[in-house]
Amino acid sequence: MAGNIGAPLFHSLSAVSQGRTLTKIASITTTAIVVLVMGLFISSANAAPNEEQRLQLQALKLDIRKTSNFLKRGMIAESVELVRDIQSRMEKLGTAGDADVTQELQSLAENLAISHGILELEGYTLKPLTASAMASAPAMMANTPNAPGTPAPEPAPLPTTFPTANISFTKHVAPILIARCGNCHVTGSRGGFSANTFEALMQGPAAGTVIFPGDDIGSRLIETIETGDMPRGGGSVRPPELTALKTWIKEGAKYDGLDPKAPINQPGASANPAAMMELEVSAASGNEQVSFGLDVAGVLANRCVNCHSGNNPPGGLGMDNFARFIRGGDSGAPFVPGKPEDSMVVRLIKATGNGRMPRNGPPLTGEQIAKIETWIREGGKFDGDSANDDTMMRINQIALAKKATHDQLAAMRAESSQQMWDLGMPNVQSAKVDSPNFLAYGTMGEATLTEYVAEADQAAAKVRTILKIPSSTPLVKGKMTLYLFQKRYDYAEFGNMIERRDLPTDWKGHYRYNVTDAYGSVQVPTDDEYDLSVLFGQLIAANHVASLGNGTVPDWFAEGAGRVVASRMSKKDPRVVAWDNQVESALGAMSKPDDFIMNRLSPEQASIASYAFMKAIMGRGNSFDALMNSLRNGTNFDEAFQAAFNMTPSQLAASGGR
Repeated sequence: MAGNIGAPLFHSLSAVSQGRTLTKIASITTTAIVVLVMGLFISSANAAPNEEQRLQLQALKLDIRKTSNFLKRGMIAESVELVRDIQSRMEKLGTAGDADVTQELQSLAENLAISHGILELEGYTLKPLTASAMASAPAMMANTPNAPGTPAPEPAPLPTTFPTANISFTKHVAPILIARCGNCHVTGSRGGFSANTFEALMQGPAAGTVIFPGDDIGSRLIETIETGDMPRGGGSVRPPELTALKTWIKEGAKYDGLDPKAPINQPGASANPAAMMELEVSAASGNEQVSFGLDVAGVLANRCVNCHSGNNPPGGLGMDNFARFIRGGDSGAPFVPGKPEDSMVVRLIKATGNGRMPRNGPPLTGEQIAKIETWIREGGKFDGDSANDDTMMRINQIALAKKATHDQLAAMRAESSQQMWDLGMPNVQSAKVDSPNFLAYGTMGEATLTEYVAEADQAAAKVRTILKIPSSTPLVKGKMTLYLFQKRYDYAEFGNMIERRDLPTDWKGHYRYNVTDAYGSVQVPTDDEYDLSVLFGQLIAANHVASLGNGTVPDWFAEGAGRVVASRMSKKDPRVVAWDNQVESALGAMSKPDDFIMNRLSPEQASIASYAFMKAIMGRGNSFDALMNSLRNGTNFDEAFQAAFNMTPSQLAASGGR
């Protein structure tokens, strides 16, 4: 029950604060009132207001202005009485069912909403602005867990001290609200304002929001406490409690419970561990039952990323890559390592109705949910290559490629190769040839393409000998794709479309390996421009080397090895001769011996420097053979290189390859 206010509202606020409050209440209530009033005043006729109705509408308009003037002059009781009278007259006039009258009443209700809302915030009991809201209020109260007459659960203890930052809603804010505002706004709904749940608190009364995340000064909740208007009944909010409330709002008024619709003084609103933790990328041991890359990333990529990506994902939760995923969103971390039952993502994918994720399409299968739960129970470990750079889909593709057999990967790669060819060479007459070693596409007839593939097979045999590749081992797991172009334009266009880069003008071919795709792109020679077999050998060798070490071999090492193999196949090949002539200038362009390793050079300069470096270390037969054998056994490149040469690549480069 409201009493008289010692310090009238408009006298207790500064001019700036007063203006801010009115602006926020007005901006929030306008749309809501339009909808509410339209629900009350249902039109049944299109006739214009008669003379009597026009006079009544004009009188209402003048009286609504008076309510605002009364408030500004501190005449609170007069304003309350006038608002109640206006509402009664509006309801009576609305029963006429005239469309034009309804429109006028809608406009008047928008104007009245500000005074109405301010008085409700001050604790005065007024009728809702709609008859439907009045009718539903008792029923809603009866169904509420904390309805009058129902014993309330034991409230959470009120802290005596509060941290200076990272204020928790469940641990700090909710106990303050229960202790200081509970009788009126937690177990009750005085003035039409309920703080029984976090959702209700943030929604505020009909007059509008009382908490603006990030703005403690403009939040009406803080204003009423600081001016002494609230709480009523002789209670008070202690300074440390007020500071905690203000800090919580300045920090974004975040919710760290499990269910924002649960009563704040019941277990359903208890703290969510995920909201109060920051996750870091934790590497998998390899002994887990569930792999993120194999079992989880694909599900997230196919069912979640479409919505949870970009600059403004729902709930602030982006899932473009693993690093962004574990940063979490507005509700905190997506999971609690070791505790799927406390994890937000599990709760959402197991929910029913509108709260279930993903919202678009069917729910996840029981098997998919079980794997996600097991992954979290095992610590939520990451087993991909890059948590920051690889997309969820890419993580899944790499995991599938690593696990696949040679034939399985060949089938996956064939599908990917076809897609790339269609993208790079749309509407171009082409041929396709499949052989044990290669899948080839070309902008020439099938017979000519078949001859090129046969030449590539001969080059492959030489590569096996030079690099001592065991006969039982595929040249490249999953086979290698060859893209062959008769025209320079097509070769360059393919690089631009597929690799999003401009190829150096003197390149006649290049390789690309990234676990899921392995190919060589070639501009076939005219006349005796260069030896195609040597170029094939270069690209085959580079792909083979790049495929070792479980995908950890760097580009400079594979590129340099491929060029050395080409030079061993033919020192007189025009391309090889050109490389040898460019070594001095490429090395002269370096400011540090490892510039080619650290990507500080242009692509062609780096390739020439790598070629010179690899010539030196491939000449050290035993050490290089030990390195290659270690890589073929799946050893990480850095570890294998250190074991073979007793130093890092940068250290070896600084020593001149000695």
